Amino acid sequence: MQYNLQSYLNSVKMSGRKHLLVEGKYDKQLFRIFLNAFISHIKVDIDIAENLSDPAILGGNCQKVEKVTEIINSKEYASRFVGFVDREYREFDLEAVADKLGCHNQILRLVWSRGHSIENYFLDYHIIHESLLGLSSVECFDKAIKDFANCFEKAIRIACALGLTGFEMGNSEMIRKCIHPDLFNIQNSEIILQIELWKDFLKERKVTEEEVLKAVNSFQSWIGKLTDVSFETVRWLCDGHSGIRMVWTVYYRCVFVNTSENPKNEANKIYKVPEDTRFQALASWLVRKAKAKQSVYPYEVLNLLEGDLC
Repeated sequence: MQYNLQSYLNSVKMSGRKHLLVEGKYDKQLFRIFLNAFISHIKVDIDIAENLSDPAILGGNCQKVEKVTEIINSKEYASRFVGFVDREYREFDLEAVADKLGCHNQILRLVWSRGHSIENYFLDYHIIHESLLGLSSVECFDKAIKDFANCFEKAIRIACALGLTGFEMGNSEMIRKCIHPDLFNIQNSEIILQIELWKDFLKERKVTEEEVLKAVNSFQSWIGKLTDVSFETVRWLCDGHSGIRMVWTVYYRCVFVNTSENPKNEANKIYKVPEDTRFQALASWLVRKAKAKQSVYPYEVLNLLEGDLC
């Protein structure tokens, strides 16, 4: 359902239910699972900023959530509302490559994600492993997952460097699309981005020579800086969309190199699993780990919605 700013404010004001406003459908998908697991006794409507269209709010979905939250903060019905947005690169010191927050940021009724975006909660090897175990039907799973375990941290560092490259160039989507199985290889249990193939990949997509050189230099600079940064910091700094895309890409390569017959057909099974299903599996395992107090999760959102967090 599409709505403008005033109609949305009216719906929150008139409703007897609580409202959680998030940026997009995957945020909603995650919180639907969380709310059911932790506070199912409280009725909460999860609303999506994608459906909010109003000339009074300029910018993307993050700006929409923040504007609505800013307005509602001063209203008498504020206790029935929470806004949740992607942190992106805010409050990271990119010069020192450090996390200046080290926690969720809560501004009255607004909560930032702990890391760059919602997908960063999944960048935990145990969550990924359990999800792959349930989703993967490949014959060589045992061998592939062993290689994947060895590659995991390096893979997230590469994804983080690529994300920062896209941010630096002002074209995150272009760089994100470079996370493709054909551009990576596994050598001595380590995942490698093949730079020359990456250059060709960019050129085939009409990226200028100047921009290709800029991308390569930026990536190499960032991957060098990230080498000595703790994985904890890298995990939250990484562009979450790039991080999850990297997970499937690396697992694809691990299956490919461990399959003796028809490796491409076997590896392609990974991408035959719909993206929504992959996300659902990761989200479900995150909630299981959260309930066991074995993972970071957006506690503040549940707390603001007055849930029973025992």
